[in-house]
Amino acid sequence: MTVNSNTSGMTRVNTRAVPLLIVAPACALIVAVVLYLILSPLIPSQIARHVGPDGVGYSSTVLIMAVIFAASILPFLIGWVLARGFFRDGHWFPTQKAVVVCFVSLGYGVIGVALGTILSTVDLDPTEVSGNSVAMGMLGFLLLFTAAVCTYPALLPRAGHEPLPREY
Repeated sequence: MTVNSNTSGMTRVNTRAVPLLIVAPACALIVAVVLYLILSPLIPSQIARHVGPDGVGYSSTVLIMAVIFAASILPFLIGWVLARGFFRDGHWFPTQKAVVVCFVSLGYGVIGVALGTILSTVDLDPTEVSGNSVAMGMLGFLLLFTAAVCTYPALLPRAGHEPLPREY
């Protein structure tokens, strides 16, 4: 049985991408959850979940954080599944790499919402009502999404050159 050099190259590239697409997102999520669990006694039981023209909507902190943490898993999974398929099929071109980077960055952005919300509500009086957590959550999203979108293209394996159609 002969091993195609392209296949072993794809396996090497795929192995190099595993820490970036599975380990790093899992560690980021675990750190965010642990931070929340440590700081949860200092966070009010109700925090802002929505700010709009009709005012501020509040919900249970535990529920909001659970939804945010669960929502961060989906883009990470989609990014990993797509990358795995692209590597397996040998279609790791700039477009495919950009799609993976966008999904993974979205996952980090959602974790940024959690971190912004957590850090903006620490030490608030439980009877105090503040809508700042929504704005800080959006700032957290923007910061982590931007950091991931700027970092992941350089860290992920280099994309191949897309073949041009033969009609030209």
